[in-house]
Amino acid sequence: DAGDAVLREYAQRLQAHLRAMDLACRWGGEEFLIVLPEAPVGAAAHAAERFRAAVADKPFHVANAGRDVPVTTSIGVSEFNVEDTPETLVKRADEALYAAKQSGRNQVKIKLGVQRKVA
Repeated sequence: DAGDAVLREYAQRLQAHLRAMDLACRWGGEEFLIVLPEAPVGAAAHAAERFRAAVADKPFHVANAGRDVPVTTSIGVSEFNVEDTPETLVKRADEALYAAKQSGRNQVKIKLGVQRKVA
């Protein structure tokens, strides 16, 4: 029950940091997928960092446990390229997320796509 309470508050905090055009959904377990249309990778990384701080800076209140719980989040950001499929875009974001977790957690990592020259 405490985990569900944390996930609900996490989703509320996430929603508060999104624009009307953005899409957020629970991707599985404790993972969320967020799509930021028309956001350059730098702006997406900046938004991710603001959200990461909003999670880490204020403990989550778990009423049924009667206490506050510190929570952190690791975030992977991927840049869309014209050659991308949804699968390659998500795979890159997942690789960036894994890198954030491997580097100590509670951080944002970016994985850029391959830039190809147009002939």
